[in-house]
This record gives sequence, C-alpha cells and structure tokens, in this order.
Amino acid sequence: MVMPAVVFGEGRRPEAATRVQLESFEGPLALLLSLIEAREMDVLTVPLGALADAYLDALAGLDGDRIGNVSSFVAIASQLILIKSRAMLPRQPQAPAGGLDEGLDPEAELRARLLLYKAYRDAGARLQAEAVRRVGLFRREPSAAQAAALAGARPVEGPPLDPALLGRALDGLARIAPPPEPPPETVGRVITLAERAAVIRSALGDADAVVLQELLRGVRDRVVVAVTFLAMLELVKRREIVVEQAEPWGPIVARNVTPEERAAAGIPGDGAADEPLDESLESFA
Repeated sequence: MVMPAVVFGEGRRPEAATRVQLESFEGPLALLLSLIEAREMDVLTVPLGALADAYLDALAGLDGDRIGNVSSFVAIASQLILIKSRAMLPRQPQAPAGGLDEGLDPEAELRARLLLYKAYRDAGARLQAEAVRRVGLFRREPSAAQAAALAGARPVEGPPLDPALLGRALDGLARIAPPPEPPPETVGRVITLAERAAVIRSALGDADAVVLQELLRGVRDRVVVAVTFLAMLELVKRREIVVEQAEPWGPIVARNVTPEERAAAGIPGDGAADEPLDESLESFA
C-alpha cells in the first residue's frame, strides 16, 4: 500500500500548501481494515498474524501528523506481532478438562474489534449518505479548518447566547437519554473455605497424597476452583498439609504433614484442625 508524503512548496507557509491525505483510515483499527480491504480479503477468515509486516511497513510510511495517538497504533502492532509469534512458536498443551483456560485468544479478540469497527464505519457512511440525499449537509474540511486556525482567522462576532439555552438543552438531553439501570446486586458466596477444606482433608484421609487438578476434575464453577485453592493455602498456613509442584505447569500435589515435620516445627498435636477457618479472607489481604 503506497503512502504518499506531503511536501510543502519552498517559500510557502504550511497553511497555504496543498495537503495530501488518504481518506481510507484515521486510526489503528481503520489502518488494519484498509490493509485487509486493499487485498480483497475477508475479515472473518484472514490470518491477522500474516498482516503484521504489512502493518508495520504502512505505519513506518506515515507522517507524524497522521498519528494522533502513537500508543494506540503501537498497541495494535504489538498485538499483531503476538498473534504472528503464537502461530510460529509451539503452543502449550491444552489444559485438561476442568482446568482454567488462558483467556481470550488475541486473534479472536482483535478480529471481534475489527468487525465491530467495520459495522460502525459502514453504518456511519450509510447515515451520512442518507442525510446528504435528504436534507444536504455542509461540513468544513479538516485541512481548511487547520489552515484557518494557523492563519489566525476568527469567526464573525455574534450576539452572546442566552444562558437559559444551556439549561433547556440539558433538560432535553435528560428526557432523551433514559436513566441507567441500577447495578446488579452482589451475589453472595455460596461455597465456604470450611467446605472445601473438608473435601481436601477427606481426600487426604483416603490417600497419601492428592493432586489438585484431579480434585477439581469436572468442576466448571470458577468460584469453587478459587475457593478450593484458597482453602488449600489456608491448610498450608495452618501446617496441616504440604503442597509441592515439581515443575511449571506440572501437577500440584498436596500431602499431610508428617508427625516428624510437626514436631520439628513445634506444632503440638492436631489442635489446629479443630480451629475454624477465616471465612473473611482477611488473612490473604
């Protein structure tokens, strides 16, 4: 995609020079969509990672005044590089059933943003065309407005506006915009640390060790998963169990503390197991 540069005539003021500007995009998503449409590709099926090089080349060819917010362009570029690297590098094995996923796929997230942007862009173009067809519109070109501002042009002084107009406008806005819905009530936690700790203790009563992933097999509720993990940490703090993980992404193995380990730590008997767990979670603050 060719990006024309603007060259001002020698000896001419910037506001009087001819400005050449592409109308195909204004922001980072529009730039990416223009690259897709220029290649006559489908937004739903195009591999976005393959556009990383073309996006960087197009971005490097832009003038500084075309990029109003550099960070937004860099964010899209970094997301494209991430998508391309994920496609080239080996992926982590899929999590077992009942395990936690890694979150939304960056390519799926970016594709959804592109589709939403395209829908708004097309809808705006249709509304503008219909408005021009029905009543006609007058708008000032950005280049003409910028030239007038640089030249110090000012609008003709008119009579001051009545302050009451603002109040009436705000009243009309309040009638048009419906009041926002109240936020949903906070749903209370239905699972307790004591219940999940009892499950862990029961599992360790029948086996020398238990694997957390096996204990959560088939569990789909993320709240239950989180409370189970917190209950396991609480039992570790109370010196009832020991948790080990031999390697990253490996199984999390829990076992009971041996009498020798309890004696070495100076913990008398099993009295800690009778004490209630802190359901307020203040100990994790």
